[in-house]
Amino acid sequence: MDFQKNINKLKAAREVILSSIDGLNSDQLLNIPIGFNNNILWNLGHIITTQQSLHYFLSGEPMHISKELLTTFRTGTSPADWQETPNISQLKSLLIDLPYKLEEDFKGGKFQKYRAFKTSTGFTINDFEESLIFNLFHEGVHAGIILSLKKIID
Repeated sequence: MDFQKNINKLKAAREVILSSIDGLNSDQLLNIPIGFNNNILWNLGHIITTQQSLHYFLSGEPMHISKELLTTFRTGTSPADWQETPNISQLKSLLIDLPYKLEEDFKGGKFQKYRAFKTSTGFTINDFEESLIFNLFHEGVHAGIILSLKKIID
């Protein structure tokens, strides 16, 4: 596995996602257009929590996000259930910072074990390497959703 190439792709993808929403205000980030279940902010949080779950939780390592963040953005959640708006600045920071933490942790020898997992889309992830590849796919899907949402709300 070429971890460095994959982590560089993840960092670049996160920068593209963040730049695609640059200039949007909180109303735009929170807008749920007709026909959609979630908003741009939910997609950002979901990208973050899925990456942490795929890489850390399934490797038996502590995640670098709060339990509250996880319960707010995991699969099956909706902004309709939010009691308060998540911290937009925090999500943007985590989006960029966490791939660097992943890189540091990998180079520090973490991720030696992995619990196989079947995703909601039917993919089976057997090891850490497969989790990196699947995560790039997953983030690409949500980047497309974010771009679609942006096009509708602009």
